[in-house]
Order: sequence, then structure tokens, then C-alpha cells
Amino acid sequence: MSNKTNKAAADQPDGVSAYQKAHEESWKLRYDTYKHLTTLATGSILLLVTFIEKLFTRPLWRGLVIAAFCMFFLTIMASFFLMNMLVSFIREGEVGKRDERLSLALIRVALVSFLLGVISLIFYAVKHLFT
Repeated sequence: MSNKTNKAAADQPDGVSAYQKAHEESWKLRYDTYKHLTTLATGSILLLVTFIEKLFTRPLWRGLVIAAFCMFFLTIMASFFLMNMLVSFIREGEVGKRDERLSLALIRVALVSFLLGVISLIFYAVKHLFT
């Protein structure tokens, strides 16, 4: 370990370098992001269930609502697994290459599926507003 690294670690009360602390904070912020994404997707599903009778009174393009349900569920599952991985990253303090690739894949799945769920609902709403 270099002298600079030893000094940075010595400056921290528990021997953790500023870089390690920043990395840990970054993982915590990512965790919060996916926690909020899970909350939004769950809320969207609950709202869809609440308004399902009104949505299906004229069942034009109802496949979009079903797709939105599936996409929001996929968002919840990907975010849940990602949050569990982030907890282990924080606990262990390091990330392997395999874990990093898996987490990147889960990030893509969570974000893309949420976006597709929202887009599905927007198309459904626009179709019914102008029909």
C-alpha cells in the first residue's frame, strides 16, 4: 500500500479510505434509486388494479395494459435482485467482474422495463382519448 493510501485510510476513524467511503455511498445511492423505482412500479400496478374496470369498459388495445402490468412486475423483480446485490457489495466492499456484469444487466432490465411499462400506458391512454 502506498504512503498516500495509508494516510487516507488513517484519516478515517475506521481505517477506510475516502475512495472506499465514496464507493460505499455510491452503492447506497444506487440502492435508493432502485428502491424508489420499485415503489413507483408497485404503485403503478396498484393504480392499474384500482382502475381496471374503467380501463376495460371499451377494451381497445388492452394488450398494452397487460404489457404494462408485465413490465412493471419485471421492473420490481429486477430492482429487488439488484438491491440484494448492492447490499452484498456494500457489506463485502468489493465487486467481482461477474457480479458487475450481472448488476449492469439487471440495471438495464429494470430501467427499460419501467420505461416500456410507462410507454404502454401512455399509448393506451392516447388511443382511448382520441377514439
